[in-house]
Amino acid sequence: MDVNSLAGFGKNLHSRVRTFFDTPLGPDATPLEIAQAVLDEVEGHVQPVGRGRRVFPWAALTVRVVAPEASRAAMSAVCEDLGARVLERLAEVRCEVPRALEVQVEYVAAAPASWTAGQVFDIAYVAGAASAPAHTVLHVTVLEGTAAEAAGTFVENSVSIGRSAGPTDDHGRLRRNRVAFLDIADPVNQTVGRAHARLRRDPVTLEYRVFDEGSRNGTSILRDGDVIPVHRRDPRGVRVRSGDEIHLGRAVIRIEIR
Repeated sequence: MDVNSLAGFGKNLHSRVRTFFDTPLGPDATPLEIAQAVLDEVEGHVQPVGRGRRVFPWAALTVRVVAPEASRAAMSAVCEDLGARVLERLAEVRCEVPRALEVQVEYVAAAPASWTAGQVFDIAYVAGAASAPAHTVLHVTVLEGTAAEAAGTFVENSVSIGRSAGPTDDHGRLRRNRVAFLDIADPVNQTVGRAHARLRRDPVTLEYRVFDEGSRNGTSILRDGDVIPVHRRDPRGVRVRSGDEIHLGRAVIRIEIR
């Protein structure tokens, strides 16, 4: 086969593949195929805004699916976690999403007359004040202990906490503590480890979690009079809320999430 024939074969194959994947869903489409098509259409509404950023400019979605009574249970089982799957798909394509994106699923026994022939689902996109990409700000106030800054505001996803601003480990690796307690002969400060803890923000849910990075004197959260332990080196961490007090040994900080 010569080069021209090979190129023509490639074009024909590419055309057949596109035709296969672009074919509309038929009336015999399975619930999984319909759910996948919904996710593909949602992804198609992602908007690039420059400098590599992508946003999803909608506050809510309402997905209407044709599901006769005989197949309603199967369709409902597949679409039960559709909201979470939408968020996962948007995260996969590195898209910023509204903080409280709502996804509702409704079922109809037959396609409305306004739908095109063979259409098996429809998505209504709702804009609103919440449709802009959400950003949270973390404000930290030192209540017990002496830090380089008595308070600080952070917009990054990871905020390290420890004693001294730039400690090094046994291998000479440098750590930058954003909340840095002073390395002084103080009974409170001395209970804070050099690499004590870290606050991390989930880029999708925008929730903050606190992680103990192997401290000697422990980390805990005081919330509404209850003490919530943060286990050392637990990869799950513990979700924190605005107003929580975080105890680092005998030192204490209060966080506010705005």
